[in-house]
Amino acid sequence: MKLIIRIIVIGALTYFVSPLSVWWSAMVIAFVVCYVSPSSGLNAFVAGFLGIGLVWMGHAWNLDVLNESSFSNIVADIMQVNESVLLVFATGLIGGLAGGFASLTGTTFRQLFVKNKKRSLYS
Repeated sequence: MKLIIRIIVIGALTYFVSPLSVWWSAMVIAFVVCYVSPSSGLNAFVAGFLGIGLVWMGHAWNLDVLNESSFSNIVADIMQVNESVLLVFATGLIGGLAGGFASLTGTTFRQLFVKNKKRSLYS
């Protein structure tokens, strides 16, 4: 359940903050969200990957539909890709990987400040 909440929070903040600031602000959002809410490494990576990747892919698809795929067809020809839709998926993959690693970094950075419990032999 916490994973779904992290995905929604990262995605919503990315959706609303990214148009107003630089592209890497989404990575800062993923870092802070996973720093504040403790989780495992895989859980944090998936939350950042899906939260940012889906937003970026949706935004790329929206821009592609608005300009009737004219720009993405030109870029697809330059990159020698058969389908312009692959560029939308590539955008989501790149954003997802960047977000996943940013959130994984946030979780790992939090673990630097957590004290380990000393376990005795009899406890």
